[in-house]
Amino acid sequence: MTQLAIREREREVAVLARERLFAGIPDEDVKLALAICQRYGLDPLLRHVVLIPGGKDRRHNVYITRDGLLHVAHASGKAWSLEVGEPEARQNPYTGKQDIYLKGRVRVVDPATGREQVFEGGVWYSEYAQKGGAWATHPAAMHQKVLEVYLLRRAFDVALTPVEEVGVEPEAARPVPVQALPQEDERAKWKRIGDLLKALGLSKEEAQQLASLVVEREVASASDLEPLEVDLLVAELERLVAQFEEDGVPVPDRAEVVRAYLQEGKLPHREEVGV
Repeated sequence: MTQLAIREREREVAVLARERLFAGIPDEDVKLALAICQRYGLDPLLRHVVLIPGGKDRRHNVYITRDGLLHVAHASGKAWSLEVGEPEARQNPYTGKQDIYLKGRVRVVDPATGREQVFEGGVWYSEYAQKGGAWATHPAAMHQKVLEVYLLRRAFDVALTPVEEVGVEPEAARPVPVQALPQEDERAKWKRIGDLLKALGLSKEEAQQLASLVVEREVASASDLEPLEVDLLVAELERLVAQFEEDGVPVPDRAEVVRAYLQEGKLPHREEVGV
């Protein structure tokens, strides 16, 4: 698959995830989730990550699922194994109460060097158990899931907190719809784009060409752009205008610089926009 085809596939996945899984969630939260997916090679359509509302401010926190961690492990190219022991009833030294301890290990072998690393650990039942839900109906399975994600995250250097560790099953962590961004916000974005294009001195046709380069596909009109693509275009225009203003480049000269790059089918780099 070519790089262009890969980028187009990633764009399609992002748009589909935005429309079907993350509908109504603020753009900033969705962009963070998709950026994390790209960093770890995760697929949002397979629910490798979930978004959960974090409070009154309507912001959502990003969590990885056990399926996402297993995907990272399998995609690493390393030989690995996961071992889970038998639950042990014993006194928890941190609480002084009877508890259930479950321990295990992940062995990881680097095929290039043959070096083996062993990641061991355990979790106390009382520290993760929740009231109701899967913890009430399948406590042993949930306890094991917590141990598995705890070990996998350490073994494969994943910084995200797994959703199982916060006591929520991925099926129950579907994004809670919140009110969509007000229409005024969208109009404000388009007004901002218009102001930035004016500051660059570009025509409508040149703006479409610039937008096509930013989103890496053909753009015939403003209506072709998805919400996330609009944000990308705004960010690129702001970058260009800020650099021109920093270098003291007048508007007519700005347009000439950008046109020269557009004729070559590429975007101006930050260090190249000054004259």
